[in-house]
Amino acid sequence: MKRAPIEVTALLERDASPPDPWSLRALPALEAVRPKAAVANPAAGRRGKFRARRVAIVGATGNADQLLRKLQLCRGGPVSLLGVFDDQRPALAAKACSSGALAGMAVRPLDALIAEAQQSPPDIIVLALPPGEMAAIRAALARLRALPAEIALLDDENSYPILVGRRSYLAGAPLRVLVERPISRAGACVKRAMDVAVALPVLAICAPLLLLIALAIALESPGGVLFRQQRIGFNNQPFTLLKFRTMIADAPDQEGALGTRRADPRVTRVGRVLRRFSLDELPQLLNVLAGSMSIIGPRPHTRVMQIGEHPYAEAVPAYAQRHRMKPGLTGWAQVNGSRGGIHTLDKAAWAAAMDLEYVQRWTLWLDLQILLRTVGLVLSGRGAL
Repeated sequence: MKRAPIEVTALLERDASPPDPWSLRALPALEAVRPKAAVANPAAGRRGKFRARRVAIVGATGNADQLLRKLQLCRGGPVSLLGVFDDQRPALAAKACSSGALAGMAVRPLDALIAEAQQSPPDIIVLALPPGEMAAIRAALARLRALPAEIALLDDENSYPILVGRRSYLAGAPLRVLVERPISRAGACVKRAMDVAVALPVLAICAPLLLLIALAIALESPGGVLFRQQRIGFNNQPFTLLKFRTMIADAPDQEGALGTRRADPRVTRVGRVLRRFSLDELPQLLNVLAGSMSIIGPRPHTRVMQIGEHPYAEAVPAYAQRHRMKPGLTGWAQVNGSRGGIHTLDKAAWAAAMDLEYVQRWTLWLDLQILLRTVGLVLSGRGAL
């Protein structure tokens, strides 16, 4: 019996235009050709041109068993299976599929996938949950969409006749992409090239200025010239952010829970000048060269940052999705009005929405626009604390 249509538009991060019919016919063929191309051209394979896609399957179900069978037929193909993950039905599913591809396979909880993905994210996460379990699909999507990975639903045209989203294929199995990967591998290389191309010459040109700033800080007040603080970066991983010290050395709230406010008594006279023109941020160019930051991206916050009496990450539900891209010295939110601190829930929600818009819309041209607008803001001193 054919299932009734199920509306799942709310699952999508954004709607996608329906692909043309030729693409739908061509994608399975391309999927089949790709492993053969890797074998035929081993040199390109070693360069990563046909690098195996790292795949995680969520849902120890009959659908997952069928997908695993197809993946097993792609021997030597471009797929590396990270495992099957399910909180609800591992024992039941293993018993039901005892003669199938799931037989003898360890089914781990979703927390294990999240923990592993924070160290090395998969390329694609396939939700193989039954179409009748919409609540489980939504719950899994809510937990996984902060990861920098493509998330797709194993597509059954009889079960999801009106499902929207980009069509894709994995080992010949049809998928509907619910959450796009924030940036492709090629895009990440382009963005990294821009980071290095900007950071290196700026550091070289500003070297005398950096020495003068360091001398001014040392002469005004005791303490180190640089301020180091743990911030949350790409894929929710912590890193040490560098800044010129703009406050007295023993200032309270060293972890940055409350942030800085206008006319903050902890800020030194030199610090006020540095903050006005964002000169205190210049050492973060070293973070950019080290790869923990980008020139453009969502600004990194401390894990304990608060909005009012609540942690930022709890006050703004979609906050963690900002971490799907590397943090930046400046970003889309900053050039649109959030430069100078966030101290109200409304502004926090707005800034997070702007960051998510950047993650979804990223292009090199958008980065260049943000960079040029940032230069204007810095020279004018508008919005600085």
